[in-house]
Amino acid sequence: MAKDMGEFLENWIDKVDKGIRLSPTDKAKITGAGAEAFSKVLHDHTPRSNEIYRRGRSAGHANAKHRNSHRKTKHLQDTITYKAGYTADKTHTGDTDVGFEGKYYDFLAKIVNNGQHHMTSKRYKNMHFLDKAQQEAKKPVAQAELKAYKEVMNHDSSK
Repeated sequence: MAKDMGEFLENWIDKVDKGIRLSPTDKAKITGAGAEAFSKVLHDHTPRSNEIYRRGRSAGHANAKHRNSHRKTKHLQDTITYKAGYTADKTHTGDTDVGFEGKYYDFLAKIVNNGQHHMTSKRYKNMHFLDKAQQEAKKPVAQAELKAYKEVMNHDSSK
């Protein structure tokens, strides 16, 4: 019995050690699953305007010289993006960042989330959508990452 327990502990320690030292590719599978779950919740919480963006709408402080430099062509909700295993600065570490396409949409999301001066009741309602999404996504993200972790660990242990 003691030998079986010792063997069990050895195997368990090996699994824990292997889990701590995941390769960036395996880590990307796990964090990518969490990112997918979070992006769905974030999509549902991100406010959507009634505007129709066919050719793009002027936004920001565009002047005649730079007329097309600030064109909003998508709803903020449609710009949520991530790449499994890559951070926002495009480094392949296995970590996965979820955000919005480009600096303009990041900036827009920050304004909508944090609020601004002289807001309408609709804008007050939209405030802190990121915080609300993060709170609501905790359980789905954890479940998705756990499922992916189990798949990665079973895949590795069968070799």
